[in-house]
Amino acid sequence: MSPIFIACRKFDPHCGEAWSSYIAWSGLQQVTELVSLDNILCPLIIQELIEEDWEYNVHANNRVYFFRDYQYLKRRIAYDASQHNLLGIFERPTQTPAAMDAFTFCGYEIWDSHESISALTNCGAFPDVYSPAELNQFGLLTDLAQANRIAETIRKTHWADHHCRDCRVWGVARYTGC
Repeated sequence: MSPIFIACRKFDPHCGEAWSSYIAWSGLQQVTELVSLDNILCPLIIQELIEEDWEYNVHANNRVYFFRDYQYLKRRIAYDASQHNLLGIFERPTQTPAAMDAFTFCGYEIWDSHESISALTNCGAFPDVYSPAELNQFGLLTDLAQANRIAETIRKTHWADHHCRDCRVWGVARYTGC
């Protein structure tokens, strides 16, 4: 199971009023930083591709802003740990992803059918499926079996919502190296 990589903006207390408003709306008092695949809360940094990107990006499934080489992505965005999250992500993991040099595993995200928003932290929650208290300090789930169970229940009970029909579990590791 190999990761692909994305670079997104950090969303944490340094974001000021946007953070305070989000925490008040979501009720996620335990979250100290949102480490998420959600493109609204943590937008992708690369918005336009350059020619060199095509040597390193993913050429399938509308994932051209996903990359196979984190070192390239780190250089490409002029990585700044105070503003950016460089994430190694694992689609539909069947086990906890193996440790990677320079990355720390943060947990499991449930990404909507369109790979745009988090079903855990930006869909208004699903109180009939899980409690926000089940999320860790990053707004993620820590247990893969639990994440799979929640994603399956969301798909079955909220199938009429186009965001939920094919929501998937992703493993999320954050770059913590130099």
